[in-house]
Amino acid sequence: MRRNPVRLVTAVAAALALVMTGCSSGGDSGDPNTLKVWWWETDDSALSAAWKHAVSIFEKEHPGVTVKQELKTYEQMQQSGQLILDSNDTPDVLEYLKGNATAGVVAKAGLLTDLTEVAQSRSWKVDNTAQQVGLYDDNGLMGSGKRYGVTNYGEYVGVWYNQDLFAQHNVQVPTTLAEFENALKTFTDKGLTPLALGSADYPGPHLLYSLALAHMDEKSLAAYQRFEGEVDWSAWEKAATTMRQWVENKYISTDSTGIPAQDAGNAFIAGQYPMFVSGTWWGGQIAEQPTFKTDQFLFPGNKLHPGSGGNLWVVPAKAKNKDLAYDFIEITQRPEVQNFLADKGGVPVASEPGSASSAMGLLVGDRFTELLSGDKGGLAWYPDWPVAGLNDVLLANTTNLVGGDATPQQVVEAIKAAYDAGKPTA
Repeated sequence: MRRNPVRLVTAVAAALALVMTGCSSGGDSGDPNTLKVWWWETDDSALSAAWKHAVSIFEKEHPGVTVKQELKTYEQMQQSGQLILDSNDTPDVLEYLKGNATAGVVAKAGLLTDLTEVAQSRSWKVDNTAQQVGLYDDNGLMGSGKRYGVTNYGEYVGVWYNQDLFAQHNVQVPTTLAEFENALKTFTDKGLTPLALGSADYPGPHLLYSLALAHMDEKSLAAYQRFEGEVDWSAWEKAATTMRQWVENKYISTDSTGIPAQDAGNAFIAGQYPMFVSGTWWGGQIAEQPTFKTDQFLFPGNKLHPGSGGNLWVVPAKAKNKDLAYDFIEITQRPEVQNFLADKGGVPVASEPGSASSAMGLLVGDRFTELLSGDKGGLAWYPDWPVAGLNDVLLANTTNLVGGDATPQQVVEAIKAAYDAGKPTA
């Protein structure tokens, strides 16, 4: 698909601006008494709260050392992460996107510090499924090889729902796709658009992937995510067909083509939609809304669900204060920080059992543990992970699908073409 030249110029400008911002904030590059930390989690998130708690612990244990934390955006790191890491003014430690197309690319390029021996010598607890997102082989493929990153949280995509609207319209929590579609129809018949969707952002591809996973098993998942065999593209075509039918049935608004994830989530939190298909990273904000009761169920009928260990703490190869960075990463893994994250409604990977005192923390934490163990199915990673550039293709084609500008077949053909062009050669 032809790129929008304005969008391309904007992306390049954003990348250059971010690097220049980093350079202009200099003066402390190489200062042994300053730890530079970057992340993009907003102040109202459970992760931000937990990491600020980790910062306070770090500063108490490192008198004379100042933490300079800078808030970036997900989009900045998606567009310009490699350029940042290859500059001479990188932070000492930063949140980075997991996956073949992101962390895998920069690990292969030699832009990240190999943490394998660090993790071993410091006895970090990274021998679990959630921590596979930090392993990359020589080809940049995730799941095995050397350790280039560490996560301290997990995440998965489910269906958030407004319990009050469900009760008002006598809708039961669905357990199969057929029951889910009946619930969607019930709300539509009552004049409500049932699904909040920001198809201009990640919720669109996440919904399409959830529908595709309804027709996939572990074998076909391995083919898609790890290139182990032939991909079953019929699962994607069925998913795209269903998603288009949902638009035609008014389960999804065509207006969602211009809506980003934040606006879709805000609309759900405002009570404008009965359901929102999105991730556990919304848990803290959803729990804080006081106007109606909320809960969550897994995508009905699926045994596989989008999700994984969370994004990564990485240490750039050009970082100036690596030992301080290792100390900070270690603190984020401690029980007091992990328990704090659970209590705020986050999904920790190393908290103590029953540590969450909030209902939201117990809900998402227990469910993530069940997904890791296989009791509730399994984690299927994310649709854009296999190859570089796939995220943009998924976004563009999901938008076209919802807007009626492409058929389901055309959408899947475009995704397949990008996937085939980017996958590693034998």
